[in-house]
Amino acid sequence: MIHLEGIMNIEYLMQYISYHLHTIVRTYSKDKLQQSISCVRTVSQDDLLFSQSEIENFILDIPPNEFPLLSSINDNVVFATVTTPQNLFIIGPLYLNTPVYIKHQLSVTSFDPSYLQPVFSCEFSMLVEDMLLIHNLFRTYPLDRQELIRFNCIEEMIDKKIQKNFNELLFQSHETGQKHNPYDQEIREFSSIENGSMEQLEKSWAEDYIGNIGTLANNKLRSLKNLCIVVITLASRAAIRGGVNPEISFSLSDIYIRKVEEAQDEVTLNHLSKDAEYKYTMMVHEIKEYQDGFYKKDKNPRIGKCKDYIYTHLHEKIFAKNIADELDMNSKYLSDLFKQCEGISISDFILKEKINLTKNLLVYSNYTYIEIATYLGFSSQSHLGKQFKKITKMTLKQYRDCFGVKEFI
Repeated sequence: MIHLEGIMNIEYLMQYISYHLHTIVRTYSKDKLQQSISCVRTVSQDDLLFSQSEIENFILDIPPNEFPLLSSINDNVVFATVTTPQNLFIIGPLYLNTPVYIKHQLSVTSFDPSYLQPVFSCEFSMLVEDMLLIHNLFRTYPLDRQELIRFNCIEEMIDKKIQKNFNELLFQSHETGQKHNPYDQEIREFSSIENGSMEQLEKSWAEDYIGNIGTLANNKLRSLKNLCIVVITLASRAAIRGGVNPEISFSLSDIYIRKVEEAQDEVTLNHLSKDAEYKYTMMVHEIKEYQDGFYKKDKNPRIGKCKDYIYTHLHEKIFAKNIADELDMNSKYLSDLFKQCEGISISDFILKEKINLTKNLLVYSNYTYIEIATYLGFSSQSHLGKQFKKITKMTLKQYRDCFGVKEFI
């Protein structure tokens, strides 16, 4: 294997990492002698933090390892060490925006607090990406993100603890006779959403069973919130399977989950989960009712296939010729047949469906007008706006202001 460090621009790599993470990058030889240092920032006082002998020795005394290593100082400041065939890269100091458990830790009794002032706070994912970048540039077989995280951030005993708790819970359930709610009831509940059946959903809610809901946290309110989040998430996926646009379904799910986090009582939480299921069921019901109305008019099965193609390609520019080629038909014959059966041209039908989807995106998402236009294959925001007003008699802004979910506005 060729040692890439002999031909790679190490200095540029260090500058890139330093600029990306706003911190210092150092390289050392295998015998722990410093070779170079890169800091593109004008303020480099954070170098004084690393230079404290206790911290420097702690990081440099790490045995060479095939895995990049994270080190935490006082469970606060973080350094990253990446070993390559000929060098040792040290990145840091850094703060992480969100708390992350790190196995390799050092407690320092005292240091000047001013050393911490210029330290940059970054996303954990940013640091991991740069560690993998350095590591994988010098390896034949790349390391993936999960391997790096498991090595650095997952307690070695966590799998055994989970298995121990699982065995204890099974034993306790056996002794007390406690069981979870039946799985077939859950299937009926979420199938009703997927089918758009309000009657079936209400029947599933009314079922009587002796099981218990799962305990998803030690705190009762937190456990109920977690349960609501699970229900809303499953309901959103069932609605997507039923035909609801994924972006609309995800956006509505985000709204409900944020409301769940704000709730402080069991009654409100129960209402939110039921209301979400109801709303998703009605959305699917409306879609199926709308589509069924069209399919009942179809006197030719090719029209149904034509519509299927349109529904699955609404985010693209669709032309009658594309559909005809897909159905192995003559373009003019398909256009004439569609107009004869539906009383509307293919192009007008496509536009109508795109406008319907635009309405949903305006109501249930915070996408900008240009993003919606691009997503649906319009040539510009202006083009979408003109077509939208022509059909709805309202501008995009007027429609969103009137019907949009206020949390997005």
